[in-house]
Amino acid sequence: MSDPPAPLTGIRVLDCSRVLAGPFATMLLADLGADVMKLEPPDGDESRAWGPPWWGAPEERRSAYFASVNRNKRSLVVDLRTDAGRAVFDRVAANADVLVHNARPSTAERLGLAAERLAATHPHLVVAAIGAFPGPDAERPAYDLLAQATSGLMAVTGEPDGPPTKVGVAVLDLLAGLELAVGALAALVGRGRGAAGGRRIDVSLVEASVAALVGVLGNHLATGEEPGRWGSAHPNIAPYQAFAARVGHLVVAVGNDHQFRRLLEVLQLPADERFATNPGRVTHRDELEPLLAAAIAGRERDELLAALAAADVPAGPVNRVSEALAAMQELHRGGWTQEADGMRLPPDPIRIDGERLPLRAAPPRLGEHTEAVLAEAGYTADEIGSLRAEGVIR
Repeated sequence: MSDPPAPLTGIRVLDCSRVLAGPFATMLLADLGADVMKLEPPDGDESRAWGPPWWGAPEERRSAYFASVNRNKRSLVVDLRTDAGRAVFDRVAANADVLVHNARPSTAERLGLAAERLAATHPHLVVAAIGAFPGPDAERPAYDLLAQATSGLMAVTGEPDGPPTKVGVAVLDLLAGLELAVGALAALVGRGRGAAGGRRIDVSLVEASVAALVGVLGNHLATGEEPGRWGSAHPNIAPYQAFAARVGHLVVAVGNDHQFRRLLEVLQLPADERFATNPGRVTHRDELEPLLAAAIAGRERDELLAALAAADVPAGPVNRVSEALAAMQELHRGGWTQEADGMRLPPDPIRIDGERLPLRAAPPRLGEHTEAVLAEAGYTADEIGSLRAEGVIR
């Protein structure tokens, strides 16, 4: 039995982006049913070579990194540095609904991806572009690490007496990619309703990153005070942090006074007026934390977590990645990850009508679908052969 049509079935996306933020955005669209055609340069997306580890032999350039954000896509190789390559792009784009790229302005101009050209040549096309820095710094390159540094995120990450620290995942690339996907979907909805304009979506990685500070930025705007590092604790909520149990660590995330009273009952600690409300707990954090830490340190982690769960207190173990994966596998009876073309991949967490989105295709090999995509654009076998002989496609 075939899978039922997904929400974006029939939508065609031409993905000219590379590395992470753009490919993550297009993978979300692909998971939701869009036909995503990943247009790569002759050498391919550079993240194909970001290994080890690899799926298969290293010379196949199927890095685990590339695989993590490119499932459910088709790959075609077109050299946009050539006139013939840009002509191929135009013919493929004529049948697409969305174009995604992360080229810098000068590169976009050189490759035929400039906004003005696309608006004139392909007025039907939703163009979703992700850049690094906004405004006059638009030509500067940036990866997630730069965004974490320049946005202020590293300044508020880590222990209070330690150095600035990056988050262990390229979280700002993922956030910017998610915002790009949302913007593209909104533009498609507007186009479907006959709205004028709204075809161009731009997201700046660094600007999105500063906005993503949310509460930290809100605190600064409200007080003018420079936010600091809190380790695993929270500047506005207490207790909301990690504690060491007899063996291992757990987090307690108390969001209201009722939960705190139940936490005290589980830990067999007396009530104290200083800690009765969240403002009081934040004010007296230095007195509260050692009391909780001492009570938790004497308990077995899993026993304590079971007691907290029974009392409806938000808490959980500080898992290693392998433990978090094992928990997902157990929850789904061993079927959380999916396998395709020798790769083991996680699913999209979005569920439609209670069902998870299917893995329709493994991350593509470089140029795997060039011929098929060009045939769909009206190229004959002879034309495709000529373009390949000229080195325009692969």
